[in-house]
Amino acid sequence: MSIGKTLRGLTAGIGVLGYVTLFLLLQVRVAPVSALAGIAALATAALAVAGGRPAVRQLLGRGSSSQEDTPEWWLARLEPAVEDAWNTYADLVLTVGLCAVSVGSFGALVAYPGDDPPFGLAIVGFLAMVCGLISLGFLIDSRAE
Repeated sequence: MSIGKTLRGLTAGIGVLGYVTLFLLLQVRVAPVSALAGIAALATAALAVAGGRPAVRQLLGRGSSSQEDTPEWWLARLEPAVEDAWNTYADLVLTVGLCAVSVGSFGALVAYPGDDPPFGLAIVGFLAMVCGLISLGFLIDSRAE
């Protein structure tokens, strides 16, 4: 595999990891707006590196010529946007990243200084762990080919 394909796969994985993390954090509302904005900026930059302007336009819902082909949900538009750049390295980044998000969520829950920790951290931890395990299955399957 060439260095260019490797880098595109790594940045595609970072982009998807960023958007999935952003989605999870938006759902449970446990992160400050500045952290959400930083994650969104990093994920968008990684998506632009992995797929260029067409990938970003597709994520925004402006990539295809017909609106019938474009999914309504913004996270569903992410997979077609990175499809050309996706490879084993992207699976690896996604798996390790989701496991790190899970461990970080549980660590923040345990180390919470107050008496009533946010329950959203547990939800993010469990969802990231399950998604990481699913991603691990895809990583193992791609290595077998």
